Amino acid sequence: MEALLQKFRFKKVLPYLKGDVLDFGGNDGELKQYVKGNYTLVNYDHSPMKDKTFDTVVALAVVEHIEVDDVYSIFNTLQSKLNPDGVIFLTTPTPLSKPILEFMALLNIVDRDNIKEHKHYWTKKELYDLAQKNSLQVKKYKKFQLGLNQLAILESSK
Repeated sequence: MEALLQKFRFKKVLPYLKGDVLDFGGNDGELKQYVKGNYTLVNYDHSPMKDKTFDTVVALAVVEHIEVDDVYSIFNTLQSKLNPDGVIFLTTPTPLSKPILEFMALLNIVDRDNIKEHKHYWTKKELYDLAQKNSLQVKKYKKFQLGLNQLAILESSK
């Protein structure tokens, strides 16, 4: 099930991949095969993005695994790594998905440990606040998968 969900998220991001890409929280780098420019993968160790800038930053199903205050700090860093006209593309489950994901984890349909790691289910309002407080603006926002997931495309407002 996890691979199917990942493919679905990839399908959402592919039209927006351009230039040099930072895959933030990209696990094993499965997105790399779709990137035409330079590809940088960052999971827990952020040092690979030091001294680099990016045209596209991708954070697919990752912010829900990080403490809220840390997400704000990370996005401040990500914003500083964007090239002019660069974008940040993120997906995260909506609060509506929480009981469904927990039930699916109970039945072992999705990875139980992965769901247990969720620290926060972000609302649309919170994503707009995250953008605004990090000198970003929401270029596009959309819910998908029957409102259980959401995507936001952010660009610098500086």
